[in-house]
Amino acid sequence: MLFGGERTRSVLSALDTLGFERLLALPAVPVNNPRRMRYPVSVTTSVDDEQWYVRSFGTGFDLVDPIRRGSLGRWYSLGWGLVDDLQAAELLMVHAGETDAGGLPSLAEGLAVEITEQCATRSESCVRPGRWGTELRISAVFDRMPEGRC
Repeated sequence: MLFGGERTRSVLSALDTLGFERLLALPAVPVNNPRRMRYPVSVTTSVDDEQWYVRSFGTGFDLVDPIRRGSLGRWYSLGWGLVDDLQAAELLMVHAGETDAGGLPSLAEGLAVEITEQCATRSESCVRPGRWGTELRISAVFDRMPEGRC
């Protein structure tokens, strides 16, 4: 899948250089999925009333299952998502876990600068305690969304 342009490629290149692993951009996952992946927005299907997490903007997500998070690491995913109930083609989700909390704030700051320099439409990040250490999550949108439309 090809994406917008130089600004998005620049951020992905920076993530690759920092040792992040690129993951597929799953558009939705069942709430009760065995990998315990989640996104910030959930919906109920009209067919069978099942709950699904929909890939969406925000830092309330887990890109990888708890077993993989236990090994700690750095992951990112770029693809379709929802931003305030509108579709975006280039939603970046970044997830990193470290046993030493000292490095994540500076990593978060450096990535925030790169994302801002590459003109993300909107971004947010958080560094918080995780199950095995400290975790960083970043969500950023690179599409233009004039008048609320992508």
